[in-house]
Amino acid sequence: MKYLKLLVIVLALLVSKVATAQYFTNGDVKAHDFEGVTVDGRPYHLMDSQAEKILVCFWSVDCDDCHAFLKKLRCRVNLKRDYELVTFALAESEEEVQREVKKLKLPGWHFFDARGWDGQAFLEYDINSTPTIVLIDKNKKIVGEAYDWKEFKKLKDKR
Repeated sequence: MKYLKLLVIVLALLVSKVATAQYFTNGDVKAHDFEGVTVDGRPYHLMDSQAEKILVCFWSVDCDDCHAFLKKLRCRVNLKRDYELVTFALAESEEEVQREVKKLKLPGWHFFDARGWDGQAFLEYDINSTPTIVLIDKNKKIVGEAYDWKEFKKLKDKR
């Protein structure tokens, strides 16, 4: 009986995440607005962005999968021409995020929220794992989410 309850919980979580991903992929969901100052002191407001495509990446500085994804992203995608990169990092401090961004040579807009998983962006986008990538189009609609490079490759070919 205990295993049956556990199985039901796991299935409910999976169905919830799949439904969320499908909900996002229809392009009718408006992106959550955010505004703030990056770790290097620049102001940013999502709704003011003129980019055709915005990649919002939620990552952790101590996540090997996150580092691998961000390295692939930097090397295989033109982040200055094709996408605007906005990241929200889980870390102990803003300085730690600055160091990792510099080490990874990431262009874009990078944010740190001391509340971590309880930070506004993490909560509004319902983020519960890293890396999570949210693709937003020029109309500020969510195109979809990806959780690894394979999913991102499929996602970036949409729209």
